[in-house]
Amino acid sequence: MKRLMLVVTLFSILAGPAATRAQEPSNPDVPDKADVMKFLDLMHTKAQMVQALEGMEKQMRIGAEQSFRQQVPDATPDQLAKVDQLLDGIFQPLPIDEMVDAIVPIYQKHLTKTDLVAIAAFYSSPAGQKILREQPAIMAEAMQVGGEIGRRTFAAKSKQMDEKIAALIKETKSGQHSKPN
Repeated sequence: MKRLMLVVTLFSILAGPAATRAQEPSNPDVPDKADVMKFLDLMHTKAQMVQALEGMEKQMRIGAEQSFRQQVPDATPDQLAKVDQLLDGIFQPLPIDEMVDAIVPIYQKHLTKTDLVAIAAFYSSPAGQKILREQPAIMAEAMQVGGEIGRRTFAAKSKQMDEKIAALIKETKSGQHSKPN
């Protein structure tokens, strides 16, 4: 859930201002919305967003189950199914089309029509088509590896925090016993 909030917050911070000031191209080399949308279609942007969200959802499910198992080591299959159900549809209400529309001004700000033509030429080539075909698998594998590293790191930091809190509680309790009433 924290990851979802982070993604939504990050997207809002990055795309929100750009979306509110939709750029009208005044420079002839600034791509218009149609140019950018054609490029985003070539890049399979919507499908990649959907796949990224599915990957995040999968990692969240794994993380939620691991977290639940840490707190309830003898969890039953029914309990684990309920944890899994908590995440059902968590990414479904995200408006992919609105997200794509929101990034158009960002592309207009950073790329020219000339840039888009050159980049599109590469992605239309055999090598460009290969990276477009392989990118989803690359992203899925990278998210799996990154998710595992994140869970390991978070588990270690969480353990350290628990130890520090326990020490602070012990210190507080021992300090309270020595104080006169």
